[in-house]
Amino acid sequence: MAPFDFHALRLRLDERAFVEQAAAVVLPSVDSTSDYLRAQWPEQAAAGASWSICVAQTQTAGRGRHGHHWRSEPGSGLWFSCAVPVVPCMAEVVPPLSLVVASELIRVLKAVGFDIRLKWPNDLWHRDRKVGGLLVEQMGVGTARYWLIGVGINWLAPTHLPSDKTGVVPSVTGLFEEGELSTIDREALAEQLIMVAIHAARHPETWSESMRRANQWNALLGRRVQLWHAGEAGDTGLAGDIKLNGELGFVSDAGESRSIGGSTSVRLVQDKGC
Repeated sequence: MAPFDFHALRLRLDERAFVEQAAAVVLPSVDSTSDYLRAQWPEQAAAGASWSICVAQTQTAGRGRHGHHWRSEPGSGLWFSCAVPVVPCMAEVVPPLSLVVASELIRVLKAVGFDIRLKWPNDLWHRDRKVGGLLVEQMGVGTARYWLIGVGINWLAPTHLPSDKTGVVPSVTGLFEEGELSTIDREALAEQLIMVAIHAARHPETWSESMRRANQWNALLGRRVQLWHAGEAGDTGLAGDIKLNGELGFVSDAGESRSIGGSTSVRLVQDKGC
């Protein structure tokens, strides 16, 4: 597979940014694309930017949920963050933006032929192995609030992964790990994935429909899982639907039905590497 053309992606993003009075940068290396934008966005916003993008060829200290860190190998995936001003959501039920964006990313990937599913609350799965993940944070105060959306998607599976806080090395893969769909224009796909994340954040009127799709792609539905909280193992039982408010339905082995919030992690019982 040919090396990813970061120059071609930069030209695509520069054109988008010019048309929409935004800011875009593609860096050879950065500790974290989200940390970079956290530092740059206030000045960009003051200058009138409608949104901002940072893409890195490699990250040395990428950030995930619960303080997880990882190193992103050069050219082996798409690592980007977006800063987007908060648009108030007037819906009666407001879901987590991370699930909305994940749903939209999956929609794009499925449209080009990848069999991607959503592992609640913020991972993209291919054949029960992690191929991508998101971290969405709301930053700022008052009218200066903005979404900081960090996304990592593997073109190829990373190597030498550290174990998580529970001592398990995650089971991971890459979109092109097995040579499938290797003729896809990755630069065009990368642009589409980036722009759909920005569009989702700017259009809360679309979030309910995104959440309905999220449940259609629910990788855990009807499967036996174990709950984890703060690194401690909890109940086992069957995972249910992803609800419009972003919670996951769960029925414990003891027959107790409840909904699980995003501060809880969920792991398949039959595959402790997930």
